[in-house]
Parts: sequence; C-alpha cells; structure tokens
Amino acid sequence: MLSLRRNVTMPAVETFRCAQCGSALSVPVRLVELPAQPHSSLLDCHHVNPPLLGPGTYATDEAAYGCDQVASTFVLSPGDVRGTRLVHDLVLVGCWSLAGGNLCVACENCGALVASRTDDCRVAQETRFHPSTVVRETDGKEVDDAADPFALLADWDNAPPDTRRHGWLPKPTRFRPELAATRWNSPEVKKDLYRDDPPA
Repeated sequence: MLSLRRNVTMPAVETFRCAQCGSALSVPVRLVELPAQPHSSLLDCHHVNPPLLGPGTYATDEAAYGCDQVASTFVLSPGDVRGTRLVHDLVLVGCWSLAGGNLCVACENCGALVASRTDDCRVAQETRFHPSTVVRETDGKEVDDAADPFALLADWDNAPPDTRRHGWLPKPTRFRPELAATRWNSPEVKKDLYRDDPPA
C-alpha cells in the first residue's frame, strides 16, 4: 500500500530574542513568504481584524517600512509575541487604534524598543520587529507537514486572512479583547482603554 505522507520538511523553527538582553520575544516560528494584504472588502472598520500571518509563522519584508523607512523588518502575528509591553507615549493612533509605523513595543525585561504594532481599522494585525533590535535563534529542529496542523491554533479564532480579491462577508467571531491593543482617539479615555496584556 502506498503511503500518503509526503517527505517534505519545512524550514527550521526560530525564536526571536532581544538583541540587548537576550530575552525571548516570540514563540517558536518558521519563515514563510510575506502574504499580500487582504482585499479591503474582507476587512472591517468596526472590529479588530485578523492577523496578516497564521500562528507559528513569520515573514521578512524587504521593503522600507515605517517612519524611519527601515528595510527587512520581521512580521509576526501579535499572538506569537511574548515578553513585550507597549510604550504608550510612542504609539501612533490611526482611526481608533494602533497605526504602526514606529517603534512602540519594548522588551519587558530590559526596556529596549524592539517592534511596532498595527491593529487599526481596515488593516490586518501585525507586529514588526526591527532587524537591529532582535536576533533569531534556531531551535535546531525541523517541523514537517505530518505534524498536527491544529496544534498551534488553540488561542486563535480565525484562520489566516483570505487574500482573494472578492469574498463573502466577514464571519462573526467571538470578541477577544486580549488580542487587541486598543485606545480610542479621545484624550479623555485613551489610557483607560489601552490593552497591552498578552494573549492567554
């Protein structure tokens, strides 16, 4: 009988660490191609949108990004980031939440600025590590495609976003405030509505 298992291995998994103190800043992730942003019809301006990347993956964006036009940033889903905190005074606010573009996420251990964060309306969620602020540590093992495909999905409600040009209306999802880092664009309530606690 023929085996249906393919003998294809994926890239080794890596962990991002703070370049200054060595603290782990992510769960183990593997490199994938940077996906296109979802079509605007699949994004919402009233709810937190899904992450750009699936859990357990990261991508390198060679294009210049942000206020400082930094190239080769590392893009991760916010749910895969660990050991960080928001620096509220450095956050850029878009329509109603984090607009990305500048370093506003710090290493929780040493306080070094390491990443930017985006979760504003009509954009996919992402955290971007700047290449000079982190180091990648290879875990020395490979993940093959025969592994349980649902093992890393326990804390996620959505699959990676649909990048087709046309699609059905976004499906309703259970509200997950712990995945959002949100403040309304109003001086009176900004600090009260910040969420910078990591996902469970």
